[in-house]
Amino acid sequence: MVTLSVLLAAGAIFAGVARADTIVNSFTASSGVEPGRVVAIKPGSSSTAVELSPAGQSQLMYGVVVDPSQAPVTLERDTGQQVFVATSGNYFLLVSTTHGPISPGDYLSISNTDGVAAKATNQQAFIIGQSLQKFDGTSGTLSGSGSSAVGLVSANIQMQRNPWLKSSVALPSFLRSVGDSIAGKESSPVRIYAALGVFIVAAAVAFGALTAGIRNAMVAIGRNPLSRHYILNGLIQVVVVAVMILSLGMVGVYLLLRL
Repeated sequence: MVTLSVLLAAGAIFAGVARADTIVNSFTASSGVEPGRVVAIKPGSSSTAVELSPAGQSQLMYGVVVDPSQAPVTLERDTGQQVFVATSGNYFLLVSTTHGPISPGDYLSISNTDGVAAKATNQQAFIIGQSLQKFDGTSGTLSGSGSSAVGLVSANIQMQRNPWLKSSVALPSFLRSVGDSIAGKESSPVRIYAALGVFIVAAAVAFGALTAGIRNAMVAIGRNPLSRHYILNGLIQVVVVAVMILSLGMVGVYLLLRL
């Protein structure tokens, strides 16, 4: 009975620890992915490899690389160079002062540097957790200074939607995904809708010119079949102009989202 009680107690303690800190899993990764870095699942890896989380794309964040000795429970894969990634719990996180000094309780998200977190802005859709320490770049700095200081803070890791997200304009998820993919960062709903408007106008003008050119060419050929060669040449010119208009629209969309 005593042995059974001990085992039950040990199991309860283990279960409590597992609930408090999610089991840390191992992933394959290239060199340079050290503890404290924010990582994302590497595309095409079937969720077995990670890479530094791309700057400005909070939706891609997955977790934080940690020292396995700090984790209560780890699951290890027997493949390649391994890093251990936590998705919840209290761990050290590499941060910068890019978005301002960090205070305890501040929400953290990805900065403008791959794999480095910063104080979350109200334009970022997701956060990686909350800071448990202060970091203003005056002490505990690993590199940089002032608004580009980088250091380590203890943080409560918990990937979730940003509670301070400023979303005054409703935006369908597929539009946000397309806009963020083109921009290579998170874009505001207003900017995405403006880009969509530019594309729609360019497409409408190009389609209108192409439709009118085809209709006029068909009417002209019907009236004068002998001038077919010249009419087709004119139609080709109309097609080229329509393609140019659409291309200029796409360039405008790209510049509007990227700049």
